[in-house]
Amino acid sequence: MRPGMKRLYRWSAAAALLAGGISAAEAGCVRRVINRSPYFAVASRNGGPSVGIPPHSSRSIRMLAPGRVDIAAHCAARGPRGRLVPAGPPVAQDSYTFTAVLDRCYYDLGLMGFGFGGTEPFVLNNPRDGDLVVGPFGAACPPR
Repeated sequence: MRPGMKRLYRWSAAAALLAGGISAAEAGCVRRVINRSPYFAVASRNGGPSVGIPPHSSRSIRMLAPGRVDIAAHCAARGPRGRLVPAGPPVAQDSYTFTAVLDRCYYDLGLMGFGFGGTEPFVLNNPRDGDLVVGPFGAACPPR
């Protein structure tokens, strides 16, 4: 075998191992759900366990392709240990599908077009692709 061919075979084998090591199951990103409202947000990915996001805080979620995020905003109340918890039915809720391709994650906006989207009070792909923001909106809860 010629010396140049041997090097080519090694390079081809390394490239095949690298390509074979990347699969759809590994595609995904960690993105944030940011709650900029006085409401208690609850998010769930692909119908799985939900995570609570207290007012004016954020939580990270792992986005795996393809998927869906369900988000709801509830009135906030003090729980048994003084922590904020969701109270009553949601005052706003929606579901959004997302795409994750390798390390690019974003919400599918469909007919809404490119860039930011969602329906108030939820804003998608802001401040970066794959982030979801619960923005402030009109008063729907009794004062705490």
